[in-house]
Amino acid sequence: MENRLEVLRLEVDRLIFENQQEKVRFYIEHLYSVSRYCALLAKKRGLNIEIAMAAGMLHDIANVNGCSGDHALEGAGQAEALLAATGLYSRDEIKLITTAISRHSDKNETHEPYDELLKDADVMSHCFYNPEFPISKWELGRYISLLEELGLQE
Repeated sequence: MENRLEVLRLEVDRLIFENQQEKVRFYIEHLYSVSRYCALLAKKRGLNIEIAMAAGMLHDIANVNGCSGDHALEGAGQAEALLAATGLYSRDEIKLITTAISRHSDKNETHEPYDELLKDADVMSHCFYNPEFPISKWELGRYISLLEELGLQE
């Protein structure tokens, strides 16, 4: 059996290098850091690490492909097509991943476990990117909750 995460990583890399050469470092850093934070949070929360990581890798895929509107909703559709084309993910797995992607921008709403995990991993990527950068007001509440969950209170 093929390693699904590696197949997915190769496809994401192809999209990044084809479509957004001027933003390669940003996309690679952000998509892969969100994917790794997804793994950490999935382990902590007892969720499927591979499914969580796939959602993290694909959560901003619409931006990589040149989003024309709501990047979360467009990204969910693009991720669904990509995952289905690989033939490596079940319909239920694709639904978990794409639902999380479609909701990851709704940081003030509470949804299903994988949705919340992806939102939190996205916040971690933003907040831990550079400690000199201020934390956005819209992410501060989640950031504080994450620090508490991980035993990292400031």
